[in-house]
Amino acid sequence: MGYIFEQEIEQILNTVRAKTIGEGENITLRDILGSSTHPGLKAYFRAEVEKFLEDERSREIRSKRFPYTHPEASSLQRQIDLVLVQQYQFPQEEFVRVLDEAVHFQFNYLCRPQWTLLNYIVGERRRIPVSEIERKLSRCIDYQYFPELIRRYCIDKGLAEVTYEEFKTLVERIDAEIVARHTPAELAAMTRSLLQFVDFGKASPHDANNQPTLPTNAVIVFFEDKRIDTVTRRLEFERDQKNRMMLTLPELASVLGEVLTDKLAPVVEAPEVPEPVESIPPQPVPGNGQMADQKKEGPADQGESAGQTNANFLPGVVDMFTPADVKRFTKSIFRKDSMAFRRALEQIELLTAWDATSHFLDDLFVAQSVDPFSREAVEFTDRIYARFFPSRDRTTP
Repeated sequence: MGYIFEQEIEQILNTVRAKTIGEGENITLRDILGSSTHPGLKAYFRAEVEKFLEDERSREIRSKRFPYTHPEASSLQRQIDLVLVQQYQFPQEEFVRVLDEAVHFQFNYLCRPQWTLLNYIVGERRRIPVSEIERKLSRCIDYQYFPELIRRYCIDKGLAEVTYEEFKTLVERIDAEIVARHTPAELAAMTRSLLQFVDFGKASPHDANNQPTLPTNAVIVFFEDKRIDTVTRRLEFERDQKNRMMLTLPELASVLGEVLTDKLAPVVEAPEVPEPVESIPPQPVPGNGQMADQKKEGPADQGESAGQTNANFLPGVVDMFTPADVKRFTKSIFRKDSMAFRRALEQIELLTAWDATSHFLDDLFVAQSVDPFSREAVEFTDRIYARFFPSRDRTTP
């Protein structure tokens, strides 16, 4: 990375261990998902277990005499797999190994997403199947414009595989378009996910106004990855000449405002990125010690096969529930915690693809200790499903 963030990473590792396995001999994925650890790490653990199960399934010998692909059999298999995944047990040693991988992956992805996507998804191969890209993207829950638009590109082009050069250019183009559509203040706000991850491990002190801070070196890496040289040079000057080793988001916004114009021009050509990039709205920079509310909209319709819907035409989640529904689901799923119910709906509102939403619901039911196959959970899931596919019944094969 050019810089070593051993202290930040070690403190995050210690925080997660304390919030999860502690000194225990083992821990289930269900308990990890139900803990207060960082969502990105939960996604990594879940994806790892799903990969374990997928590998085990690939070694099974199944007779062609039995209709394993029958809709009812497939539905039951998915339910069984969900239980198996959630009840997977990590021994202490394996947990520590996967956690170390997860924290390093998340830190790299948040600091330098272009570099991480290219090296993690494609690596040294010359081409990669789209199915594998899709599976690996499940670990990337921040910067949703990357997974959303990569999927959209593959679907629109009807690709079965992507070459190294094509993927590299696509990722660069996506990021360049995002940069071009954001003001300096909004670019500063894009580091919020990185700041929250660092702050999660209490790796850096807050400033005198109790605002969370980021290591200046981490911010330099962030903008190096985006190839905005004027910003990296200015940040290096702030660090070396003014001894500013930590920055708050408002301070970063002020620095960017001094060196950038209101909009930046895209710097990478082709392949064409789907137009929905510009539907991602600006994110306000927090001030006065308060973190601003983060609202995102996703790309436009990718087609029902992808479970992707134009965020501009998605019905509001809150509007899908009557007062009676709110009362009932608050009691049956959220333990009479109306604020928890409201927060869940606000988080669902940010999701623009059914695949990501279904994972969120799985984690929600785990966190609330709710049977995902109970009548209330199924009804709640169906209600959210109808937001993406209003003309389809989720129970229909």
